[in-house]
Amino acid sequence: MEKRQLGQTDLYVSVVALGCWPMGGAQWGGADDAESIRTIQRSLELGVNLFDTAEAYGAGHSEEILGQGLKGRRHEVYIATKVAPAHLAPEAIRKALEGSLSRLQTDYIDLYFVHWPNFDQPIVETMTTLEALRREGLIRAVGVSNFTLPILRKAMEYGTIDALQPPYNMIWRFIEADVLPFCREHGIGVVTYSSLAQGILTDTLTLHTQFPEGDQRPRTVLFQPENYRKCLEMVAQLRPLAKRLGVTMAQLALRWVLEQPGVTTALVGARTPAEIEENVGAVGWDLAPDALAEAQAHSDALFRSLDFYPDMFFAWQTWHKPKEQR
Repeated sequence: MEKRQLGQTDLYVSVVALGCWPMGGAQWGGADDAESIRTIQRSLELGVNLFDTAEAYGAGHSEEILGQGLKGRRHEVYIATKVAPAHLAPEAIRKALEGSLSRLQTDYIDLYFVHWPNFDQPIVETMTTLEALRREGLIRAVGVSNFTLPILRKAMEYGTIDALQPPYNMIWRFIEADVLPFCREHGIGVVTYSSLAQGILTDTLTLHTQFPEGDQRPRTVLFQPENYRKCLEMVAQLRPLAKRLGVTMAQLALRWVLEQPGVTTALVGARTPAEIEENVGAVGWDLAPDALAEAQAHSDALFRSLDFYPDMFFAWQTWHKPKEQR
C-alpha cells in the first residue's frame, strides 16, 4: 500500500482510505453491521490505515461500528471524523468531540474535520477551539470539508488547516479552479470524497437502477436527469480503456484521482470486503501518459458540459440561509 504525507503533518496515510458513511445505515439504503466490521478488518489486512467517519453518519452509528471494527488495532491506524455544522460553537465542539471519542472507543482523533461551514458561527471561535483541542492532545490535525477558497482563507487566519476534504472525481472537478492549486501551494493535504462519484464510476449503475428506500443518491446533483445520462455515457466511453489496461472501471477512476497533483488520498465508501479489495486494486500501478490523456479527454468533455454547482447535495444553500428560512 502506497502512503503519502498528509500536508505538513507527521501522518503518512494510505492513498486509498475507507469512507465509513455507508456504515451509518442511513442515506445509503441501510447497512449490515457485521459485514461493515468485516470490511474494516479486511481494509486493515490490505494496508489501509486511514478510516473516515463523522458524528452525522447515522447519528453516530458509523463511529460506533468503526470503533468496534478497530478494537485492538487502534494504534495501527489514523481515524478521521467530523463535527457537524450545528456544533461549531466552542462548547458544542467539545461536547461533539466527547461523543465521537466515546463511540470510537479512543481517547484522541488523528484528523478532526469541520464537516460543513456554518455562517451563523464565527470561524474565529471554531478555529480557536480546535487549536485548543490540538494543544490538549485530543486531536492531532485539523481539517475542513466542503469549504470554498474564501472560507478556507478566513479559517487559516485563526489556526492551521492541515487537510481539506472536498468532493473530487473524474466527473466532479470544481476544486481544480482554485481550491486544489491553493492547497498545493500551501502544503494542505487533500482527502477526496465521492472519489467514485457516488457509485457512478463503478460501472454498476444504469438508467434503470432502482435505489433502495432511504438511499439519498436520487436527490443529489449527479443523479438528476440532466446529468445522470451524460455521466453514464462517459462511463461507457471509458470501458474500452479499462479493458485494455486490465482493470475495473472503479480502479481506473481511482487511479485517475491519485494521479492528480495535490491529492493525498482518495476516500472510497465500501460495504463489503470485496468492494475494498477492488478499490485497493487502484494502487501499485501508474496510468501511462497515453492512457491518462485518453481518460482525461473523456473527463474534460463531460465536466465542461456541467453547470456549476456549489456542492453535490444541494446542501450548501442551507447554510447560506438565515436560520428562520432553513
